[in-house]
Amino acid sequence: MRVLTSPARILLMWLTVGLAGSGSPAAHGGTVIQNDSVVDFGSVAIQVGFAANERGGAWLTSPCDGGLTAVQVLWLDGTSSGTQTLGDSITISAAGSFPVPGTTLAQLVAPLMTEGFFNEFALDPPVAVATGETVVVDFKFLESPPPDGPSLVTDIDGCQAAKNGIFAIPPSAWIDACALGVSGDFAIRGVVDCGVDTLIFADGFESGDTSAWSSEVPLLPSFPVLRIDPGAPPFWERRDLSGGERP
Repeated sequence: MRVLTSPARILLMWLTVGLAGSGSPAAHGGTVIQNDSVVDFGSVAIQVGFAANERGGAWLTSPCDGGLTAVQVLWLDGTSSGTQTLGDSITISAAGSFPVPGTTLAQLVAPLMTEGFFNEFALDPPVAVATGETVVVDFKFLESPPPDGPSLVTDIDGCQAAKNGIFAIPPSAWIDACALGVSGDFAIRGVVDCGVDTLIFADGFESGDTSAWSSEVPLLPSFPVLRIDPGAPPFWERRDLSGGERP
């Protein structure tokens, strides 16, 4: 466990992503959506039990119609080292069927994480969200974190049901983080701009703009979608991620 002896700062990073479909203050404004209760000068748990290619994700719900314009990931170690670590990716997905995320909506490749910060990554273009819609934001490890971190962080006041998932290897499957003994919610957040009009019907027309409808469907830009095959070891190996120990 680490006690924050200084404010958890915002570090802004810009990455442009393509769409495959559709607390702490946000550096670009907007409404922060979160499950965690992490506050400056509070206590947190650093989750160092992850391995390379494993993922930790938060199921976040939008309070409005608008656009998900950024994601935030708190990245800490036990020594306040300020070091930088390259991650594999941050993926934004539809809610799916918990604990398995749905369709990939956007992906940030090779995010550079700076210890001691809520690392914020802008989404350009934003991901369209509706009031009450849930999206999944998950971080994938490129390498196993050191015993003292840095790594993903959770609060310490309880793991909320159907809000936190881990892609564990083995068994190369998504699992409810609470069932694995994680005792808090991941400090992974989103930023929603409730003034962004990004809702698009499947046929490409802007929501509500029925006057522009015609028999022709406009051509939409296509973007590459990264597909990752982490492999599938045959057996499940249970471990206590909250304690940071691996058998």
